[in-house]
Amino acid sequence: MSVCTLLMFCVLPALVGGRASIDSEGTAFARQPGAVMARVGDPVVLNCRILRLGDRVVSWVRSRDLQILTHAGAVFTADARVTVTEAPWETDDGLDPEEWGGVVHLLRIDKVRLSDAGRYECQVNTEPKLSAFFNLTVIEDALPTVSVRMLGATAAAVEGGAVRLTCEARYDGAAAAVDALPALRVSWDRDGEVLDPQGSRGGVSLDTERWPGRTVSRLTLARVSSGDAGRYTCRVADVTASRDVRVTPMQPEYSDIDEELLESMQRDQAAARTGAAARSMPPAALLSALTALAAVFLT
Repeated sequence: MSVCTLLMFCVLPALVGGRASIDSEGTAFARQPGAVMARVGDPVVLNCRILRLGDRVVSWVRSRDLQILTHAGAVFTADARVTVTEAPWETDDGLDPEEWGGVVHLLRIDKVRLSDAGRYECQVNTEPKLSAFFNLTVIEDALPTVSVRMLGATAAAVEGGAVRLTCEARYDGAAAAVDALPALRVSWDRDGEVLDPQGSRGGVSLDTERWPGRTVSRLTLARVSSGDAGRYTCRVADVTASRDVRVTPMQPEYSDIDEELLESMQRDQAAARTGAAARSMPPAALLSALTALAAVFLT
């Protein structure tokens, strides 16, 4: 995966009108990233994914000057660096491509310049018009790389308790352009299965802090059971870091004290009570008791 593609998947998805922008006849923009970064001189591609396009027409417009770049597959600018293509697109969420009519319109700009930065609009000629927006950032430095690592010590928990995992994601080599970089999106899974705070397990919470060029995500599991043990992975696109979580069974109270020790403790307590009772007797009563006891042994 190229660095430019990686940066597209690092950002929070930009949705038009919620999950998708849908008109009365069902045309919709699919879930897709809305921020793209490229380096001066490199090519950049903006991908506009559309469901149920039918016979409708797609246009690309540069928002800065409202320049129509392409319309219905034809290029409307004299800039030879700009091209457009259309291709079938199978959704990544299990939708039937024939039923949903998924297509992707790709706007490509070769040898990108600093002046190409800005907002681009993918339009569909429905009534009313549908639009999806893409923000292109162009930098002169080398594109940054993304690194991900787990913070803190080895994770271990006792059944019924809680465990917290902390993951840091950051851009490396991007000091000059860190403020222009899109925010990093961290996701979590356990043994390959995505963790959902709204899932049936319950007791799963995510806390995220963001700074320019850096994100820290904390995953907390409450009421841990043996089924929560496994390898936990945090990821940004295809960059990952993992940590194994061990769960220790809860020990019953006094389970580490054997029965013989308990019996010994009980005998010592009984002897202590007997001695205390004897010490509390008046002298005359104690002498009488001893005389009676001696008489028993002498008869």
